[in-house]
Amino acid sequence: MSEYFPKEESIGCRLGSGRSVLRTIADRFVSDNPPVPVQYYLRSRNNFHISETYMEEIKFHEKFPQIELESYAFAWARLRVSQKGPFHFRFSAFGPVTIYVNGIAAFRTSHEQERFPDQLSDVCLELVEGDNSLFFECIATPLGCGFTIGSSSYKGRRIQFFGPTREHKDYSGFIYSGPVKSKAYRIPDLYEKEEDFPITWYPQNKWKDKEQSLSPVSRIFYKEQSHARSLRILSVTSVFIPSQGTYFLSGTGTDPAVLYVDGEKEQELSGSYDIPLNLTGGYHTLAFYGWEVSPVLKAEGGGELCFLSPVNMERKKELPWLYAGPFEAGEEPDIKALLTFQIPVKTMDGEAFWLADLPDTAIRPFNEGVLYGEWNYPLGVTLYGLIQTARLLKDDSLADYVAGHMRKCTGFYDYCMWDKSVYGAAPFHNQLTTVDSLDDCGSFASALLEVMKDQKIGKGDEIADQIADFVQNRQQRLPDGTFYRNHSYMPIMNQTLWADDLYMSIPFLCRCYERSGETIYLEDAVKQVKNFFSYLYMPELEIMSHIYDTHYKVQTKVPWGRGNGWVLFSVSELLAVLPADFKGREEVLAIFRKLCGGYVKLQGADGMWHQVLTFPDSYEETSCTAMFIYGFARGVRCGWLSEKAIYEEAALKGWEALCLKAIDWKGNIYGVCRGSGYSFSKEYYARDLGWNLNDTHGTGIVLLAGMEVEKMKEVYDELDF
Repeated sequence: MSEYFPKEESIGCRLGSGRSVLRTIADRFVSDNPPVPVQYYLRSRNNFHISETYMEEIKFHEKFPQIELESYAFAWARLRVSQKGPFHFRFSAFGPVTIYVNGIAAFRTSHEQERFPDQLSDVCLELVEGDNSLFFECIATPLGCGFTIGSSSYKGRRIQFFGPTREHKDYSGFIYSGPVKSKAYRIPDLYEKEEDFPITWYPQNKWKDKEQSLSPVSRIFYKEQSHARSLRILSVTSVFIPSQGTYFLSGTGTDPAVLYVDGEKEQELSGSYDIPLNLTGGYHTLAFYGWEVSPVLKAEGGGELCFLSPVNMERKKELPWLYAGPFEAGEEPDIKALLTFQIPVKTMDGEAFWLADLPDTAIRPFNEGVLYGEWNYPLGVTLYGLIQTARLLKDDSLADYVAGHMRKCTGFYDYCMWDKSVYGAAPFHNQLTTVDSLDDCGSFASALLEVMKDQKIGKGDEIADQIADFVQNRQQRLPDGTFYRNHSYMPIMNQTLWADDLYMSIPFLCRCYERSGETIYLEDAVKQVKNFFSYLYMPELEIMSHIYDTHYKVQTKVPWGRGNGWVLFSVSELLAVLPADFKGREEVLAIFRKLCGGYVKLQGADGMWHQVLTFPDSYEETSCTAMFIYGFARGVRCGWLSEKAIYEEAALKGWEALCLKAIDWKGNIYGVCRGSGYSFSKEYYARDLGWNLNDTHGTGIVLLAGMEVEKMKEVYDELDF
């Protein structure tokens, strides 16, 4: 019996340890995380602000400055979580607050929390899998009324709040009441009709009677009515065509108006029109660039077709039109680019985004395919493994999958930065839009540059340049130039130097050198390897401590497996691109050899390494095992290790162990330690840091390990053992 599953269920028993293992792991990841479009929700421009650190700032005293002392106000939201259990939030209060979770009182502020609204507290709430109702009852005091709330780790565990009622279900953010005299007589149920609860809920989601009498364009852009004839609005809808044929578009509109079909200019429309359109089966986007439009589309037999929202949103039939503008007459916006619904719209009033036919309401994209199109460092490792596997297997479809992930990331970059400037924090790309550490950028940007060697990724160069500037000029460094952490959103990380940060920096610096030819990147990388080694190396063990505490000027003395794995992996990345005569290369090579000598001694009898390398009672950990395999196999193949037979045997033994003990026949990967904090105690790493199934800290690394073993096998006959 294996630690993780019966041995007969392993991929090693079913398929052996060859390239079919890589194929199975890659196919499993892609099938589990298929390309998915973003989901669009509504967002009222009258809702509360979100802080840059993803705190919802529910400040009733600012929204309603005349609020009376001891009056009540309510905020309510829906929060979806993937599994039940305790969920930790950062929280502060401007007065007494009671939180009801799924209708039951779960938390009430203390007098200390009410006294210090600027101080964040940890609040733990028990949530159920799926949708949860969070109802906040707030009381006004001289210090204010309301609260702020956000995930305990906005970089690592982003959360989003959505409307909890039927009427606001597709809105992002909280709904809220105005001030009332007494507390709620009951707590409403999730998805309850608002009319069944005797409170007016904001933000407003219905037009007033006098506005209802106007056309959609007139009521949305009412401020421009006086000179509407000199302005242009882009009105967009979509339609599903059941079969290829000729369809007839008819209607009236103000002159001039231009029709675009799927982003291509079709023709100008004048006054009343009735024109044929030859359309293929499937969805088509119809855009009208003018002022007022009221078209009808009919099939040749006379049946009228239903217009639908042109973006992926819940109310496709109820909100079939989106609007952008106004534009000056004579201006020709890039209609095709705007119809991607990925970039801000440059209007005559400044940048904006698409508006719905609702009061002060825009749409807002959210990435609900968590592992497709996201930007974070573990996914950077995963995608690096996938692109290298695609090259080894000569699999264009896998390469296209990785490129698609990158394009989704970069395609929404401009929008997310604009969204942050308007609402306070972007709906996704929470790390890319708040870069303040190597964790936020180095790993993924390295993978991005690697993919860009083969495929064009729009805005990839611009984003890579911005990250290179951050690493070179804004990342925190010690006086000797060594990267360290001293500006973290988690205070415990401040004044520390992490072994992990070699991976967060070195591969990216290597890619920057390959891209530009500028040796400044290699010089920095060599310096980092040498300096990290001086701070973290434990000569008595011949391996690295996970952390050096720059405040206490001491190593933590805990040799965490993956931290050491990051080091060996990163040094091998640098050696692969360093010219033979580059200054400092021999020192880097000596460090690589010294570390390999320490790691090979700690390989377990079955072939794997442990979570804490010197603590056999800790579990056998997959990601560090994979990185040691990668380093050994690469060292053998590239001739960096003189004792080739020892390391070739260790790499093969380790890979066989992974295939028998950590990878099942379906390509699932077990035993990958979850994301780490740090401690001076090995017990934290051994007992508190458990492993996750298919954790992205390990998927790409396992692929890279198998790939390097395969490459090592290819040159086996050329090696002199």
